[in-house]
Amino acid sequence: MLKKILKKMKMKFKNNKLCPNWITGFSDAESNFSIRIIKDKNRKVGWRILPIFCIELHKKDILLLKQIQSFFNVGSIYIHRSNLAYTVQSFDDLSKVIIPHFNKYPLITQKRSDFFLFKLIVNKLKNNEQAYFEGLQNIINIRASINKGLSNKLLDNFPNTIPFNRPKINFYSIVHPNWLVGFVDGEGCFYVKPTKSGFNINMSISQHSRDELLLNEIINYLNCGIIEKPITRPNITNFVVYKFSDICEKIIPFFNNNPLQGIKSLDFQDFCKVVNIKNKPQLTLEDIELIRKIKFGMNRGRTFN
Repeated sequence: MLKKILKKMKMKFKNNKLCPNWITGFSDAESNFSIRIIKDKNRKVGWRILPIFCIELHKKDILLLKQIQSFFNVGSIYIHRSNLAYTVQSFDDLSKVIIPHFNKYPLITQKRSDFFLFKLIVNKLKNNEQAYFEGLQNIINIRASINKGLSNKLLDNFPNTIPFNRPKINFYSIVHPNWLVGFVDGEGCFYVKPTKSGFNINMSISQHSRDELLLNEIINYLNCGIIEKPITRPNITNFVVYKFSDICEKIIPFFNNNPLQGIKSLDFQDFCKVVNIKNKPQLTLEDIELIRKIKFGMNRGRTFN
């Protein structure tokens, strides 16, 4: 099954170069700017600093990772646990390719803070500041404010660490539809849920509550949807489109005009099939069974054996 899906996606990807705005939108959803700090007895200060740009996906999206690699023309793809990871670790590639891209096509989620701090560290490495303990400690201070901060091991080794002030990110508006397409390729979901009276159909995007302004901007951009805050997950905010007319008149036309790029495009195709069936004046038992069959083959139900 996976071979058939990959063959289908390969035909889609042929001669299809990714848009820079899509790359940034997808990176806002799926990328990671990280700084590895490891002991190295060959270094004067005993530590080595490794900046890494990474996008980790399920193996089903290997063709998409290859497209991203082709877009940047740097980096490598390797197996990481049960997934695949595209990584850029070369200092020159980070300095000359990755950082200039995100300077020109800025991230707009709070991940932009991590990128800013990541860039600061890369610049310090360029100036060889890590070769001296004071410079190393300054880098550790910045690293303490990236992602989840320092591990307990690093905190034990650098007890004088004072986390760098994480920059406040002013929200940028969505400047290109392909940013949103990339973001939905990473964080969106096209959902069909059986109910006693039929089927609920919706499209959703989940984010940490710190990016609620972005989700409100998506409402304005698509002119539909609402914000929901799950009681059981207080740090999560959802953008959801429930209204069937909005799905038919706004969501589906938007993604038809601005196609999704990854395996999620297959979920969107199935989503459209369900909408077309549901649009019938009256559903037959065969229609309901077909919707049920399509639903159980979408998202996590899509098999790749």
